Amino acid sequence: MLHPKLLLKSATLMSVALLFCFSGCERRQDPGTPNVLLITLDTVRADYLGCYGNPEVLTPNIDRLAAEGANFLNNVAPSQCTNPAHASIFTGLYLAFHGVYDNQTPLAEEAVTLAEILRQRGYRTLAGVSARHLNTENANFTQGFDEFLECEPVEMTAGERNRDFLKKLRKVSGRSFFAWVHYYDPHGDYAPPAPYDTLYPVGENYKPIPGKEVMDLSEDKKNGLVDPDEIIPLYKGEISYLDHQIGALLKLLVDLKIEEQTLVILVADHGESMTEKEIYFCHAGLYNQVTHVPLIMRFPGKISPGSEFAGLTSSVDILPTALEFLGYKMSHSRIDGRSLVPALTDPDYQPHEFVIVEAVDGIIGGLYQAGYKYIKPYGDEWSVTEDHLFRPFLDYAEAEDLKYAEEERTRRMESFLDSWLEEAKKKSLPSIRRENLDKKTEEALKSLGYIK
Repeated sequence: MLHPKLLLKSATLMSVALLFCFSGCERRQDPGTPNVLLITLDTVRADYLGCYGNPEVLTPNIDRLAAEGANFLNNVAPSQCTNPAHASIFTGLYLAFHGVYDNQTPLAEEAVTLAEILRQRGYRTLAGVSARHLNTENANFTQGFDEFLECEPVEMTAGERNRDFLKKLRKVSGRSFFAWVHYYDPHGDYAPPAPYDTLYPVGENYKPIPGKEVMDLSEDKKNGLVDPDEIIPLYKGEISYLDHQIGALLKLLVDLKIEEQTLVILVADHGESMTEKEIYFCHAGLYNQVTHVPLIMRFPGKISPGSEFAGLTSSVDILPTALEFLGYKMSHSRIDGRSLVPALTDPDYQPHEFVIVEAVDGIIGGLYQAGYKYIKPYGDEWSVTEDHLFRPFLDYAEAEDLKYAEEERTRRMESFLDSWLEEAKKKSLPSIRRENLDKKTEEALKSLGYIK
């Protein structure tokens, strides 16, 4: 007899399958059915890419992907923490529903992922991750994947990840596939390989950062020994190195003659604060530098080259968008994400009345609504000590706090956020934090500043 969790999951999968506007649930994949390649970038803020307006950072391959497809200009990360953000990408759910609030909580077996849905439709599924805390035992993102390439060390470079991922992708390309690759390089500490370590000159714009005990586990940050003029060029170098490796991945699609039939989706899990709001080289808080992330899609013949959409979107939209591109439709009542396919022909399309973001452990909540962004700490949090009201895409630096100038709006948005989070968490999947980590994963999370 199946375990109760597996019975529940089987029922859930069946209910999701019934939502597809497609007949023949058990058919094998047609040879001409499109492929899906999902590329997730760790710790890449949107405004450090050329296609998002940065004139300095060299990202020719990502920029070309955007030029050949669609660039979603105002995309919001569901969280500023890696595993929670990825859980949202794969399920189309906000944190309060999928229940993954940190890098130690595996996704519940009851969750239904994009990989599971597509494998059920006959797709070959392949994944490769570049950080140890995304491994199967710790994250449970293996759900739905035929093959899952784990990360044995703390982290891998994009070049190291590509070595075996590209070989595996070549093997599965004989029939329709869903492949996901995660690249970790821009995450701190920033150490791009040559020549990217010296690609950008050391600046003269900053003083060394003040010592901050609360920043993270870096002794240099605690003691105020970090100079932004030296660190920011390294972060830029990481992004340019990553772009080079993405170029190798995209070239494989050309070599295999499958570029024209492959939907490519590129998204970052979250961004990174360089010096803004006195947050130095980490992804604390829910300010634009952390929550505004790139989302790019290319699908020849389906997406007009150079398309741009300025409406509010969220990374939870990836799952329903991919499914609609493939000819399957899901009921909006089942997930938080909305398909962005209509946005490609209708610039006035509004996929969301509101978007929710949450920080690790739920210590900060955020609400995007009607051009405004309200954020509020739920507990003692050093990066956001009080609530704020911003116009995030008009005032990108979020320099003007409007909570006193627009008190009524602030009250409404606070009440909405409080009520939404309270009700959503009552329906959360049973994701349970793992307290007993294996030694290597515990050491990895400690070295990255995630646990003490």
